[in-house]
Amino acid sequence: MKFTSYILVLSFFSNIHAESLFQVFQNSGPANGYDVYIELNSENIYTGGLGIYEGSVYIEGNGAVINLQDGGGIWTYADDQSPASLEINRCTIINGAYYGINFAGTATGSVTNCNIINSGMGFQALDFSVVELKNCNIMANEIYGVAIFSENPDVSISFCNAWNNGEDYMENCPG
Repeated sequence: MKFTSYILVLSFFSNIHAESLFQVFQNSGPANGYDVYIELNSENIYTGGLGIYEGSVYIEGNGAVINLQDGGGIWTYADDQSPASLEINRCTIINGAYYGINFAGTATGSVTNCNIINSGMGFQALDFSVVELKNCNIMANEIYGVAIFSENPDVSISFCNAWNNGEDYMENCPG
């Protein structure tokens, strides 16, 4: 019986393929009006984080899992000289050391139909970023589920669930 269970578990994991999210980003090109259009496969687990500091990026998750492996997360930073945006849809983002998804500077974007699980902070907005967070589940993040720092970020949150985080929602508006 024990041997049969071992074979079943081994065969399950042998069908899962791990691939670097950064490598997929580098191999993706423009499509549908975006500078980089990434389409993930739900049969794969994507590993590692991704930094976006110029151009428009779209990630169609198709239900895939992105395991940040206790790394920095998925971040977007923009300024006047280098505009940047990220739209991410339908994926599960897990195990970020500091955050799952971060928008800073003047970055714009949306996070839709995603699960953000087991990071320091699930979603983080800073500076003058403008982001829509819609229909997401944000759970089991150590410090905050959603963290908005300062009074400048413009974050629209709709139809989201947050539970089992250190604190579910935090807005820090000094002054």
